[in-house]
Amino acid sequence: MTAGLRKTALALVAMHPADRRWMLSRMSSTQRSLLDPLIKDALRFARIDAGLLQAALTDEGARVLTEVPTPDILIAVLDGLSTQWASRVLTGVASDHAEIYLAACDKLRNEDIRKEIAHLPRPFPGALAGSIARYLSEAGREVLAAERAT
Repeated sequence: MTAGLRKTALALVAMHPADRRWMLSRMSSTQRSLLDPLIKDALRFARIDAGLLQAALTDEGARVLTEVPTPDILIAVLDGLSTQWASRVLTGVASDHAEIYLAACDKLRNEDIRKEIAHLPRPFPGALAGSIARYLSEAGREVLAAERAT
């Protein structure tokens, strides 16, 4: 079975039964015969979590890869953010660097960021991580430019 068929079955299971029947009625008998066993398997689950379904359908489980700036630039960018956004940057795109940053923070900020990180969703939403990665890259370039200008 292909991943596309499994994803299609999951998407169909997540639909209202009437919508699912309508969609299946528009498919060829070959398509229905391939999907029916997968749909029956998926229907065994009492509830499909919408977030997990979206992650499976969009491959959000794949980690966003980004080049993290050097620690001094990362610290400068994160210091300019609220604890909420700093925790999102650390969780979404710089988790390997969290301890470096937290060691450089004062005690209160360190504790606040750790508390915030503990409440963030797992897996971290891929679209948000991608946006944060772009922001981090742009902010890092701005910090570098400012350092060079002085």
